[in-house]
Amino acid sequence: MTRPDLTDPEQRLAYRRELRGVYRPWRYAALAMVVAGVLGSVFDPGHEPWWTILVVFGGVTIAGVIIARTRYHQRRMR
Repeated sequence: MTRPDLTDPEQRLAYRRELRGVYRPWRYAALAMVVAGVLGSVFDPGHEPWWTILVVFGGVTIAGVIIARTRYHQRRMR
C-alpha cells in the first residue's frame, strides 16, 4: 500500500471514499443489531433478555469495527 497524498484535494477525496468503504457491511450490520435490539426492547411487553444481548453484541461489534478501521488507516498512512 502506498500512502495517499492528502495535500492534493482530489486524492484526499478518493481516500475519504476508500475509508468510508472499509468494513461498510460490518458497520451497517452492527447498527442494525443495535437498532433492532432497542426497538425490540421498547415494543416487547415481556422485556426478554435477548434484546439486551443484541444491543450489547451490536455495541461490541461497532467498537471492533472502529478499531479495525483505525488500524487500516494507520497501516495505510505508514
